[in-house]
Amino acid sequence: MSSLEKKGSRRQGLAELAPDPGTHAGLWLDKFLSSVEEKGLGKQAHLDQLKGLQISEEYRRFFKRWKDSVADLEPYTGLAEATVQGRMVVGLGAESVLETSIALHRTFGAPYIPGSALKGLAASAAHKHLEDSKWRRVGEDGKAGVWYQALFGDQENSGSVTFHDALWIPNGTGLPLELDVMTVHHPDYYQGKDNAPPADWDSPKPVAFVSAQGKYLLALTGPEDWVRPAMSILIEALQNDGIGAKTAAGYGRMTVRQAEAATVNWMFMIRGLGFGNAGDVVPRVLNLLRGAERRRAAQVIIEMLQRREVRRRLDKEWARELLAAAEE
Repeated sequence: MSSLEKKGSRRQGLAELAPDPGTHAGLWLDKFLSSVEEKGLGKQAHLDQLKGLQISEEYRRFFKRWKDSVADLEPYTGLAEATVQGRMVVGLGAESVLETSIALHRTFGAPYIPGSALKGLAASAAHKHLEDSKWRRVGEDGKAGVWYQALFGDQENSGSVTFHDALWIPNGTGLPLELDVMTVHHPDYYQGKDNAPPADWDSPKPVAFVSAQGKYLLALTGPEDWVRPAMSILIEALQNDGIGAKTAAGYGRMTVRQAEAATVNWMFMIRGLGFGNAGDVVPRVLNLLRGAERRRAAQVIIEMLQRREVRRRLDKEWARELLAAAEE
């Protein structure tokens, strides 16, 4: 006989469950047990039990694999680290049995920022804050500005830049989740009960919700000429406007440190390289790289084209630059 059956029923056994450090935070929130309310613990106590949850080693390995693979998706990837200044809550109004929600990774339960939210924030900031009419979402002619449309796309065409989900950068062992409270001062009025007007004698109703902290990795991929302005717009929006819910109250503001150099997928750029296009491709690749990566790229290109054949073209500037870079 199982331990649950000894206690009378599976429902009774579930009522006594509590999360351990390895519990999936998203499952604990989404699969809310009604018995928690029945026992008088309430929503607050249920959320309190999120404290102490830890991130798994699987997530650390997943994050590293994801970060390493982003550069292979397009010829150019812009990277930046965004740190929440106070607290952030993305997905507060999503469907949930607890009235409030938060965006958590479906597989690992760690907080993240959906790429769609980042793209929406950048698009809104470009429309509102950039002066040139080419950045308007809808211009005087009823159409989107040419730069806005090219970068963010429309219902018929995708944009030039891919906004990837911003994953939480694992730090320490615990999840960066905090319990927060907002107070509804006129609950009957907001719920439309009996057409009740707001009044000074209404009883405020505290509503608990979960917020996030920590650092998140921003990754944008696409043509370099579009990734760079997209990243600049996004950084300004995160710092000044914030992302997610309750930004007017200071939530979602972030400080951003852009990577010293964006990741360049030079292996993608040299596909199909030959002497016919070497004059264009080789200088472009070498100009984007620095240090050991530049030397490695030059050596790979020389191997592709064969060193003897490259030396036969020393009258070409690209060949001289390539050989010099391989020896740096």
